[in-house]
Amino acid sequence: MNILSSVRKNLFWTMDSIKGGAIKKHYREIGFVNQNETDKKAIEVHQKNLEKALVHAIATTPFYKALGISANLKEFPVVNKDMVRNAYEDFKSEMFKDKSNIPVFTGGSTGTPFKLFHNTDKRKRHSADNIYYAESGGYGLGNRLYLIRAWHKRNKNSLLFIQRNMKLYGIVNYTDKDMEKLLNDFRNDPSEKCVVCFASMCDILVNYLDSKNSGPLTDLRIKSIITDGDALSKSTKDKMQYYFNTSTVARYGNMECGIMGQQPYSGSYDYDLNWGSFHFELLDLKEDKPAKPRELGRIVVTDLFNYCMPLIRYDTGDLASTTETITSPSDFFRFNRIEGRKVDLIYDTSGRTISPYMVVQKLSEYRDLKQFQFVQKGEGEYIFRLNPWTVFSREHKLISDSKTYLGEDANITIEYVEEIPLLSSGKRKQVLNEM
Repeated sequence: MNILSSVRKNLFWTMDSIKGGAIKKHYREIGFVNQNETDKKAIEVHQKNLEKALVHAIATTPFYKALGISANLKEFPVVNKDMVRNAYEDFKSEMFKDKSNIPVFTGGSTGTPFKLFHNTDKRKRHSADNIYYAESGGYGLGNRLYLIRAWHKRNKNSLLFIQRNMKLYGIVNYTDKDMEKLLNDFRNDPSEKCVVCFASMCDILVNYLDSKNSGPLTDLRIKSIITDGDALSKSTKDKMQYYFNTSTVARYGNMECGIMGQQPYSGSYDYDLNWGSFHFELLDLKEDKPAKPRELGRIVVTDLFNYCMPLIRYDTGDLASTTETITSPSDFFRFNRIEGRKVDLIYDTSGRTISPYMVVQKLSEYRDLKQFQFVQKGEGEYIFRLNPWTVFSREHKLISDSKTYLGEDANITIEYVEEIPLLSSGKRKQVLNEM
C-alpha cells in the first residue's frame, strides 16, 4: 500500500472513531464470526444476534406479531418479495417508523422493482461487510478501485469517489475496441488497482483475449478482481486468473440484504457465507425442508441487522447447493455453486454485445412498472413485456431511450402482460435471448 492509500485508510477509521467507532465494531465482529466457524464463542455471537432479530420482529413488526409465534426460527414462515410487497406496511417495525431510514431500490432478479428500508445501524453493518469482503478479496481500504458498470448516471458525487480513490468506468458496448481501451487504461494507470465488475464482463474479456491468443498481462498492476451481479463460471474464473495473474473471486449478494458471501482469495470455487451478518438455510425446491447435499435448493436468508424492515427466512429467489451435511440449524456451511443469476447476453442491431444489466438499470428507472422483461427475438427484433402498476404512458420515451443503445434501426415492440411468466426454477428472468 502506498502512502496516499495508507492516509485514506487511516482517515476513514479516524472519522469512524470520532463518530463512535460503530463500523469498526461491526467489522471486528464480522471477522471474528466468519473466521472462527467452529469456535463456540463465534457460534454464540451468531445465535445471540439471530435471537435478538427474531424477538424484535415479533415484538415490533405487525406481520410477525400477528402470527403469535415464539422466537424459534422454524416457527417463522418463509417469505418472498411478493409477500413483502403485498403486506408492505406490516413488515415495517413500529420502532423505526418515525426514524431516518434509508431506502434501498432494486430491480431484482425476478424483474419486479422492489423498495426496502434499512435502519442506520444496518447501513453501518453493510459498510463493515463491504470493507471486510473487499479485503478478503485482495483489496486494501484506500487502494485504487475500478468499478466497472455498463452505465452510470450523471451528476455522481465525483468528490466522494476521488476521496475514496474509486474510478467509475462505464462500458456500453463490448466491442474489441472497448476491450482494448479498457486494458490500455489499466496499463496507463501506474497505481496498484483492484477491479469490481459483473461476471459477464469477465466472459467478454477472456473471449477477447482468447481471440488475440494473448499471454498473461503482467504490466497492468491489478491486485484483485471481484465479480458480482451474475454467476462466474469456473472456466472464466480460471482464465481470468491466468490472463491477469491475480485471483478472481465471485461475490454473492443483493440490494435488499447486502453481501452474503464470496469466494476466498485462495482460488477455491466454493462460497464462504457471511454468517456474521446473516443466517442461512438451503431449502428444498418444493418444500420448506432442508435440501439434500449436492442437490439444488432455495437460498433462504435471515438478516440479523435490518431492524427497520426485518427479513426473516427470506427466499432470495436464487438457487445453490452445498456438499456439506447440515445436522443442526447452528451449523455454518458453504455453497459449492450458485445458480439462477446469469442473464442472457443480448446484441444490438450491428451484432455487438450489450450488457443485459444496462437494460435492467434503464428499465429500473421506470418506477411506474410493476414488472418488466426484455426479450431479443431475432436480429434487430426486440420486445418489452410490461406489467405496469396502473397505466403506462411513456411508451415513446422507452422506445427512444432504448434505441440509443440498441440502434436507431431497432424494431421494438411493447406487449402488456398481467404477469411475467415463471421459469421452471420458480424465477422470472428480466432479460431473455430467444434468437
